[in-house]
Amino acid sequence: MKGKIAFVLGAAVGYVLGSRAGRQRYEQIKRGAQNVWNTEPVQKGVGIVKGAIDDRADEAKAFIRRVSADAFANIARQAAPKEESRRRASGASESSTAPADASPPANAAPAGATQRDAAKPAEADS
Repeated sequence: MKGKIAFVLGAAVGYVLGSRAGRQRYEQIKRGAQNVWNTEPVQKGVGIVKGAIDDRADEAKAFIRRVSADAFANIARQAAPKEESRRRASGASESSTAPADASPPANAAPAGATQRDAAKPAEADS
């Protein structure tokens, strides 16, 4: 039913916009539409829709507020770790986690060695 009404309205609007009949035909169509709009069944339907909208308006406002508050809270939660890591990164130069004189692990590759070189067994110098 909704599809049929939408089709008829779309066809009427298309005809009015595409019509080359001129101002007289436009005014005639406009008067016909106003007559239909002002009929009792149409106005009864308009009243029902307005009442339903008024009843649901407060619920819709509360829903929108709740959803937007949740969305902003999620954004703030996601941004908080980034800010914390930025603060830590800026303070990292002041306190290092490894002492300056710490020696590398025993299985570490020599400086300048590639990962493939590190995977090879150490060859004995002969």
